[in-house]
Amino acid sequence: MTATMDHSDSLKPENFRVTGLTPDGLKIPGLAKDMLRRFAILAYKRANPCLWVVFLGGTGTGKSTLFNAFCGRPLSATGVERPKTAGPVAHAHGQCPLEKVFPFPEINIVPIPPEDMDLPHTGKAGQLAVLATDEVAFSHLVLVDTPDLDSVEEKNHAVAKDLYHLSDAVVFVASQEKYADEVLHDFFMRVLQDEKPYFFILNKASSEATREEILSALQEQGLGIHGANLWMIPHTTPGRYDRIAGQKPFIRLKNAFFQAVNHGQAQQIKLTAGARATRVLKKDVSDLQSSLDREAQAVEGWLKDLQALTHRASAAYVQNQKERFSKTSGQYLRVEIRKLFSRYDLLAKPRQAVRNILKAPLRLMGLSRKNSPADRKAGLLKVRKNVAFTPVQESLAKYNVSVLKNLSPSHEDAPLFKSLRNPDLPLTETEIRQYILEAQEALAQWLEETFEALAKGIPTGKKVGIYSTSVLWGILILTFEVAVGGGFTVLDAALDSALAPFVTKGAVEIFAYHEIRKIAKELAMRYQEGLLSILRRQEERYEACIQSLTTSPRTRKALDALLMSVSEHNNGK
Repeated sequence: MTATMDHSDSLKPENFRVTGLTPDGLKIPGLAKDMLRRFAILAYKRANPCLWVVFLGGTGTGKSTLFNAFCGRPLSATGVERPKTAGPVAHAHGQCPLEKVFPFPEINIVPIPPEDMDLPHTGKAGQLAVLATDEVAFSHLVLVDTPDLDSVEEKNHAVAKDLYHLSDAVVFVASQEKYADEVLHDFFMRVLQDEKPYFFILNKASSEATREEILSALQEQGLGIHGANLWMIPHTTPGRYDRIAGQKPFIRLKNAFFQAVNHGQAQQIKLTAGARATRVLKKDVSDLQSSLDREAQAVEGWLKDLQALTHRASAAYVQNQKERFSKTSGQYLRVEIRKLFSRYDLLAKPRQAVRNILKAPLRLMGLSRKNSPADRKAGLLKVRKNVAFTPVQESLAKYNVSVLKNLSPSHEDAPLFKSLRNPDLPLTETEIRQYILEAQEALAQWLEETFEALAKGIPTGKKVGIYSTSVLWGILILTFEVAVGGGFTVLDAALDSALAPFVTKGAVEIFAYHEIRKIAKELAMRYQEGLLSILRRQEERYEACIQSLTTSPRTRKALDALLMSVSEHNNGK
């Protein structure tokens, strides 16, 4: 199970990302970091047989002096003028493999050289100084002096908290001037709630204070300490460890301590602590999973709302273009097609005359007399130069405003609030123009290919009238011009009205008429889709934005698997 509980790439704290859409969502990264740390601690405790006992207390309570008295040597530096323990100092038997899967990668385990064993150590930040011992009484124990709980250095408080999580039992040191301290009070309340075995030592106790008075005073502060767990060590001057170690109250305390944590008791303490840690962790992980579920549901709802905004913006754009071009497009097509077919009326003359007319330049398209591919390219290019970018830009601007107005969290600390206001999120004017031109390029290529395929099927004797290649290309480029001008919404109806007066009852004419209408309809649809795809590109950016702030299914699955591995181990599987 140890391998299963290692932090995989999916279970790094930074992989637990949130949008801030839910009330408790912002707590998820911190909760996840704490969970993963506790998983690592649980794996470490199961892999190591020794019992960890941590000494906790405030500045000036004499915690380090008592630690030295338990160890029987001046291992940890002492003093009253300022906090002496800058980093944790441990006293451990050589049979206790401290380095094995140590759960705090930011703390290096540093053995104290034999020549420095009798020198006091203040410890260093980022290190756990370890003095090895071969004493039988410590064969299954690790005693740790931690930085002061009320240290002004937050990192010292964090180290003490981490080592508390790692502990199986606690020696909590207070003094008469410090026992009512709020920080110490709150931390010891946690010890009681976690049901860890503890020794509460009131150090520097006045000879006038009685056990009943102290218990009563602690009870008034909500600390329901069992009488057998309260130990009072009288004040001594100076407060050296060897002077304290020779006092009868301390000798009784030390004997009771080693009896409580003897080898047989230690194993039971570890089993009980492990079972409770697993139980509490499973509950907390379940709460974290519920929070992740609520975040996922909020993201799903947000994406649906985004889709609805995109749909409304698309519909509004199409409606705007319809209103803008409903009259002008129809009138324009009728005029220009009439010009085309004014040439068609002359086709009653001999065929040579017809050919000469059809080879004449078509003013509208700018085509050469041969209607070559190069001429058609020139005609398409001329139309594409007149494209209007402004309507799409305006629609996108309104769409972006609606997203901020309707989909942004109200709390400024929410990650999504900040991400939606990233200046790189909206499409730039350059990008919009590029996408519009790409849509036109694709449409022009499709139109040419469609024309070429249609022209190949024209019978030799039928290259006249509405089915003439020149007239056909002229009509198609007119539809293209109207479409890129914004009239794609009315193109089908406008073209139908413009062509109707010129369609005869001949089979070829009718077939050509329907082909042109079909092409025009698809052209309008393709161009509309091309423009609306720009809105969808912006929508995709918003989707990518929120997905980047969402815990991935892979991470969630890894968390579920990790929890299952803990449960199976706890059940003896």
